[in-house]
Parts: sequence; C-alpha cells; structure tokens
Amino acid sequence: MITTWKVMALKMGELSVEKSSLTYGRDVGKAITIPVWATAIFGDGYKILVDTGIHDKTWVEEHVCPCNLDSDEYIVEAIKQGLGWNPEDVNIVINTHLHYDHCGNNRLFKKARFIVQENEWKAAFNPIPSQQDIYLRELFDDHSVDYFSWKFVNDEAEILPGLKVFLTPGHSEGHQSVLVKTEEGTLCISGDVSNLLENIRENIPAGILTSTKEIYESMNKVRRLAQRILPGHEISIRKYQESNFPMIEKV
Repeated sequence: MITTWKVMALKMGELSVEKSSLTYGRDVGKAITIPVWATAIFGDGYKILVDTGIHDKTWVEEHVCPCNLDSDEYIVEAIKQGLGWNPEDVNIVINTHLHYDHCGNNRLFKKARFIVQENEWKAAFNPIPSQQDIYLRELFDDHSVDYFSWKFVNDEAEILPGLKVFLTPGHSEGHQSVLVKTEEGTLCISGDVSNLLENIRENIPAGILTSTKEIYESMNKVRRLAQRILPGHEISIRKYQESNFPMIEKV
C-alpha cells in the first residue's frame, strides 16, 4: 500500500497575457509570459495526470493570446521524456477545470478514467458570458472523451489513499484542486485557484473569476489543508521539477 506519492511538473507551453488577468487589479496593462503546468503523480503502478495542457497553438493564438510550445512541451513528448510513459499507460486524468489550457489533450488518453467536479461539467456546457471563449466544448465532450469514462465528484473525494480532490470554486464554477501526500508533506496542485505563488501568499484573487467571494474562501481552504503548492501558471517552477515545491506562507 502506497504511503506517499511522487510528483513531476510537466510544462505545457507558455502564454503571453496581461498580468491583471492573473492578479485581480494588480499590474494592469503589464505583459507577462507564463507557463502552463500539467502534473504527473505516480507510485505503486499508478500513472496519473492532473490537467493535460493546450491542444493547438494556432487555435490559442487566434482565439485567446500569443502562445509558445516547444517540441518537448506537447504532452505526449513531455510524458515520454520526463517519465517514459505512453498515453495508454495513464490510468487517471484529473481536470482541475475545463478551460482550454487544462483539458486540451484529454482525447489522447484512451484508457484513462477522467475525474472532474459535477458542477464544473455542467458549467462548461453553459458558461457565463465572460468565460465562453475559454471553454471549448470539443475538448471534453464525446468528440474527445466517452461520457462513460468520466467520474463526476461533488466537493471532496478520495481518489486513492493519499490523493484527494476538493472543491475550490471562484476561478470557475466547479474548479477543484488536488491534495497529494508526498515525502515533503501535503502538496496542493492548485490549478487556477492560485495562478501564481503571488495569489496564495499575498491573498490576491485571480483576475478571471466567477466569484470573488468564493475564490477568497478557496484560497483559505488551500492554506488550511496543504504545506506546499504547485500553482497552475507559476513562473518559478522548473520543467520536470519533482521536489522542493514552494511552501505556502500563511497570510
């Protein structure tokens, strides 16, 4: 029986965005280039991914923002180089949410079980107007993943011993984060409840929101439950990083 999990950060390209889209009301008009992180979790024969990155550089540049993808940042190449995995080796895919940069390559993992919050699934098919452009239905509907491959959860759910998901809404209606027991303590793979380390450390909400109140509550929940964090777009994380993820400094 596994007691702790191993974790690896997988870089899924970079986006060039306006800084206040990440930090509400801060650095308005400032351009910033941020990584997109997926995460591998593994141990005891399990091969798990949290999020699957960007599906198509051209689509992102035409519809959202400038984007860069190096050859080893496409997810198939990233898991091969970093872990020696093939797509069919992956048992479980956890989507923190269903924005285009977090579920873009779900379709490649034909043998995986997919886990998402039920509220997020429903919201993705009927997003609020301000988020319509960042949900692309064909990335998560039957074009990509058979409906019966999905497992819908509500709030907190243990996936395996030492690995659970919990509801962290605010950036999206059904956003979830992941708690992983590691040798260095409990790590939160936060998704976009904390785009950057700055969000969680300085109590600054994301700029893309469904609820300001909920994202403050969600950040507080992360602080209570985890010692370390892997934010969804943190610049200081290294490609293929496996340890020494940032500590959460309590506000």
